[in-house]
Amino acid sequence: MTTTTLAEYDQVPYLANPLPQTHPSRIAAIASMFGLSFVPPKSAKVLELGCASGVNLLGMAHFMPDAKFVGVDLSIVQVHEAQRRAKAVAANNVTYHHMSIDEINPDFGEFDYIIVHGVYSWVPNEVQKAILRVCRENLSNDGIAFVSYNVLPGWRMKQAARDVFMALTPPNVPAATRWEYGVNWIREMLETNKTEDKRPLLHQTIANELENILVKKDLRYLAHEYLETHNEPLLFREFLSHMSEAELTYLGDAEPSTMVRHLTHPVLSEFFKKHPPQGMAETEQAIDIITGRTFRQSLMVKGSRKTKMNRALTPDFFKNLHIQARLAKTTDQDGQVKYVHQRHGPLNAQPPYGTGALEVLTELAGMPAPYKSLLDKFVQATQGTEPVFAEILFSMLGMNGIEIFADPYMPALPKGATPLAILDAESGRNVTTNSVGEAIGLDPLQVLILPILKGDWDRDESIAKLLSMHSKGLFNINPAPADEEQMKQVLGGILDKAEDVFKVYGIVG
Repeated sequence: MTTTTLAEYDQVPYLANPLPQTHPSRIAAIASMFGLSFVPPKSAKVLELGCASGVNLLGMAHFMPDAKFVGVDLSIVQVHEAQRRAKAVAANNVTYHHMSIDEINPDFGEFDYIIVHGVYSWVPNEVQKAILRVCRENLSNDGIAFVSYNVLPGWRMKQAARDVFMALTPPNVPAATRWEYGVNWIREMLETNKTEDKRPLLHQTIANELENILVKKDLRYLAHEYLETHNEPLLFREFLSHMSEAELTYLGDAEPSTMVRHLTHPVLSEFFKKHPPQGMAETEQAIDIITGRTFRQSLMVKGSRKTKMNRALTPDFFKNLHIQARLAKTTDQDGQVKYVHQRHGPLNAQPPYGTGALEVLTELAGMPAPYKSLLDKFVQATQGTEPVFAEILFSMLGMNGIEIFADPYMPALPKGATPLAILDAESGRNVTTNSVGEAIGLDPLQVLILPILKGDWDRDESIAKLLSMHSKGLFNINPAPADEEQMKQVLGGILDKAEDVFKVYGIVG
């Protein structure tokens, strides 16, 4: 198993990006929701199993210098890359180890947060047991573990595409070759009965999944999701059983919206009134079936903490949290004010309370803000009450319209781009991160601009550097300015806009 897995991950390294849902401040917020204590993230010890090239851990370590981070991965290629990147930004509070998960024992140390993303479903049963053993033996008393996995029944539809790939592609060739061969074969196979009225259900399923696969276009994701030797989904209740055997207990989901939506969405709420489930496990299993869920990100704690949880989810838990909403306010051609969410687009809200809440959230849309400060602004602006504001937040949480944090550490940034953002851009990466773990996408021009903004950078010099890049054909501007002076004005506007965006996202001070 070890040799096969190592070869697969060295041939095609896993796609490594920041994983916001694994950030300790977000995980701690779920503990706070259910009334559990947690270790303050800014001084915590964090372990990631299957850390790949260390991108996720380095993002946390870079912004939380008083916390300690340890990564473990089976691929020496990826561990060396992780070590190189950490050294490049002088992150002395993170270390990476080339070792197997089943080699870890209690002597390896105790951790307040353990992260295992994209591993559990993709390893054999003995390694799954080792993961849960580490989560029990190496977790501190107030610790929280994160484990993600493919879940049934939703993933069974994806299984059809995986089964086809595994059945028709030669196993002893590089993953890239297997993938290209498989895609071409399936495309041609689907063409054979494309126009038939009674197309086989299997072919319909594969066609839909293939279309979804090809949109992603990243070989690293595709190879490990569909061509990995091990990839077995399981029911949520089966995972609960695995946890129980390991003397762990379920805390909640790393995406809080999935635990709240059935309380805030009218149709789901009505369904559960008609069919009241018997407890948390039955509720979440039913949600998986109704939503066709394919992937879970479960949080767990030591079994002894089960009786300390308060599972009654009400808006009261916001009082101890920080809130963030990526909202922007715009005005249309008719002069109407619109509030636009980064993921959901325009939001409809009734005045005065709905629009008042959106106004407050938009005003503080940068980094997470304490609930109390948001509430005070809402009451002052609308004369509304705390229960009204909390209910609005609860509804927004159910639609995944806000993010919640416990004890977020937001360092004051010096002028210029963060060393990590510069490293990511200079490495050609189109994603970087900030102090709350957001995955911040960068367009090609932003990738060129970030390295210019080093330290006490000068605006005129930066425009001159952009002008030189443009003259070398590294990017184009359409329509082209009439002369160099106009070009400098255009480039200055581009630079200013990019700086404003970077400041909002907390990667430029």
